[in-house]
Amino acid sequence: MVLTMVAVRDHLRSAEEFYAMGLKEFEEGRRSGDLLRMREGCEKVFHAYVEVSSALIQKRGLREPESHADRMESLYKLDERELIQAGDDAFLYLHKYAYYDWRILPKVDESIKGVEEAMKYVRRKIAR
Repeated sequence: MVLTMVAVRDHLRSAEEFYAMGLKEFEEGRRSGDLLRMREGCEKVFHAYVEVSSALIQKRGLREPESHADRMESLYKLDERELIQAGDDAFLYLHKYAYYDWRILPKVDESIKGVEEAMKYVRRKIAR
């Protein structure tokens, strides 16, 4: 399998787009009681985390992760504990429970906020 490397700036752009679309869908779904829309929004926010963490990993010279486990391993190598926690929460509450299990748990809001904070953090780190 051949993987094409995406530029750091493209990862950041994708993260911003996923986050904005996901947050909008989640909030609209919550207001209207549309569980499908809420879970689709959660999945997009999760993918914002994937993109923003890929940007930092790539910027720091490591290969782009192919799985959540690869991503966590790379972040451990970079000693990015807060990003690891945000990623674990996003994977569990946004990706697994909300998207795959159709369960919107109270920690979803906290996980979404964690992704937003991760995005701010990575932007600052990459700007240096």
